[in-house]
Amino acid sequence: MENDKPRLSLDEQIQHLKDKGILFNIMDEESAKQYLKYNNNYYKLTSFRKNYDKHPGGKNEGKYINLEFAYLVDVSIIDMRLRYRVVEMALDIEHHTKLQLLRKMDEYDEDGYQIVKDYIGSLDDRQKNYFESEINRNRRGIYCRDIIEKYEGNYPVWAFIEIISFGKLVGFYHYCANRFSDKEMKYDYYGLLTCKKIRNASAHSNCILNDLRSHTAEHRTKKDITEELMNIPHMNSNFRKNRMSNERIQQIITLLYMHKKMVRSEGVALYESGELKKLIRRIDRNSTYYKTNKLIQGTFKFLGLVVDSWF
Repeated sequence: MENDKPRLSLDEQIQHLKDKGILFNIMDEESAKQYLKYNNNYYKLTSFRKNYDKHPGGKNEGKYINLEFAYLVDVSIIDMRLRYRVVEMALDIEHHTKLQLLRKMDEYDEDGYQIVKDYIGSLDDRQKNYFESEINRNRRGIYCRDIIEKYEGNYPVWAFIEIISFGKLVGFYHYCANRFSDKEMKYDYYGLLTCKKIRNASAHSNCILNDLRSHTAEHRTKKDITEELMNIPHMNSNFRKNRMSNERIQQIITLLYMHKKMVRSEGVALYESGELKKLIRRIDRNSTYYKTNKLIQGTFKFLGLVVDSWF
């Protein structure tokens, strides 16, 4: 079967971009070819075009308006750095979710063994098969093998949370929230679900900032996050609603909020504060690139306001 879109050579990639109206005034064509060869692939880089408008008519109809190749490179670098922050902050959240669970075990005087048995028993056949496959996979690895072999199916909660994935941890957290009838845990569960989504996307190197259009979110922002955003100085209501109606931005902000809420370590919080401020400085480095793009400019301003206020 013939491919509709055959692979393009570097020269053909550059020509295709020029045909689409993309300019090479800041980064010339030869530099662009080197970039596409050694730094980023054509498909990933060009996905950021979604954030730019095209001429609606006239001789340039369908071509991008004042879009420089260098603009795509800059936003792709920012996207990469943001993904690194997301993954690291998600690891912090995962660690502190485990600590929160252990605190809850003490608070509700829970047997550390029985709750794990009851949780596994609550899984349906499909979930149980998936869980057992995951455990067997980890049994073959060097990092969890000793724990699994030591307890052989009779896991205490403090060992169990070390051999399951983040996704399974979130599911177990939800089970515990219902078992304890703990309203705060139930509420946090939905924030953790969102953290899992943006963490998985970032860990798999999926682009985050390549579609910043409003009204793409499936769900409304959670009430406590909205209230925190409303307390940020100079946060216009319409501006907030517009930005948070984008699902990607909603997920990023939810992760920032959950980190602020769940991570109790002052040292970790201080470190992430410094790293996030470095990210914002990197975003601001080429701010002139986005002065005519309200979509990207508004998103970056929004992220800057949240980081400045929360971290």
